[in-house]
Amino acid sequence: MRKRNGKEEDFSKMKIVSALIKAGSSVELADKIAEECESKFRGREYVESSEIREFVLSRLKEVEKDSYENWLRFDLKAKGLG
Repeated sequence: MRKRNGKEEDFSKMKIVSALIKAGSSVELADKIAEECESKFRGREYVESSEIREFVLSRLKEVEKDSYENWLRFDLKAKGLG
């Protein structure tokens, strides 16, 4: 996975699960979305972190609007992302 700053790191399903739980998702839903994300990008040599973020947010918006909005508020406040 390639991050915004250009740094590369291994894909971490647990980072996705943790972020989703912090946004208010249940452990079960967080694990399900992280599994879907892992499956979607499996086999690709490089994945941009923005692609992972977009996928996770799109799934979250579909199934759990409050957690989706919590994630966006955190991104805006902590990371300056909108």
